[in-house]
Amino acid sequence: MARYGVGMLAFLAFCILPIGSIWGQSACQPACAPACQPACQPAVTCVQKTIMVPQWVVEMRKVRCIERVPEEREITVNVVKWVPETKMVERTRTQWVLEARTKEVKCVTYQPVWKTEVCEYIVMVPKIEKVQGVRKVCKMVPVTETRKVCVDEGHWEERPCEPVCGICRHCHRRVRVVQSAACCPPANACQPACAAPKPVCVCKVWVPNPVVKEIQVTCMKPQWVEEPCEYTKCTWVPEKRTREVKRCVWERQESVKQVTYSVCVPRTVVEKVPVTVCKKVCEPVVKKCTVMVPRCVEKEVPVCVRKMVPTTITVPVRPCGLHHRVALRRAAPCCDP
Repeated sequence: MARYGVGMLAFLAFCILPIGSIWGQSACQPACAPACQPACQPAVTCVQKTIMVPQWVVEMRKVRCIERVPEEREITVNVVKWVPETKMVERTRTQWVLEARTKEVKCVTYQPVWKTEVCEYIVMVPKIEKVQGVRKVCKMVPVTETRKVCVDEGHWEERPCEPVCGICRHCHRRVRVVQSAACCPPANACQPACAAPKPVCVCKVWVPNPVVKEIQVTCMKPQWVEEPCEYTKCTWVPEKRTREVKRCVWERQESVKQVTYSVCVPRTVVEKVPVTVCKKVCEPVVKKCTVMVPRCVEKEVPVCVRKMVPTTITVPVRPCGLHHRVALRRAAPCCDP
């Protein structure tokens, strides 16, 4: 609503203000010269006018409406109940009964009969006898052979050795120092001095001398020899014997006998059977229920109402008898800056 009023005011101002400017220029027309003297100020007459501007207003108004109000009531309802009732009803049914019957049947039977018979059989009887034979015997026989043997025919020698730190490397003894008798102090300084004394150690050293020789050796070697021997041999000899044996023989015999058997025979039987039937019975029952009852109620409701509000505005007034377009053409060359 407010937007609509502001738009109307802007439209009126846009349409009326140019008209006021034209009217002001028309009052200035007699004073203008062909050379367009300095611009004149048009006399504009403004008038205040009251216009009606539409505006939306929210008002509280009383409105009649229908509301549903809950109300408790007692109603009578027919309730259906099923009442069981037992009756004796006659029914016919077929019953199967076992019935014993007798019939003659021919049958064949086999009965055992024992008979004595003489039979021959063969038995293997062991027979022990001594037999001459030959067997191989392993004997150790001495045999002389020639073999090559390596013999060390070396000898011992006494040899001097050089000790290390005064201890012999072979016998591990401390070595004495022996000075030569030919060494004497020099007569003058020009003669050479004697050599320093050396420690002396004499050790026995074995000097090897390997020699290959051929020698005669007697060794025992195995040898297989056949020699006669006597051993016991067991031989199984077949022997016929006789004995009495009982043998069972099955003899066939035919006979007739009475056989009892059962047969299912249908019979119709009438009997009373209890049958339960449910009957429908209606009973009135009072129940409480809540019912929504419509009622007319007056309520105050906010309502948007469009009203015309008076608004005062200032509007310029043009001279009488002069059209606003003519005034605009006349005032244009005079009022240019």
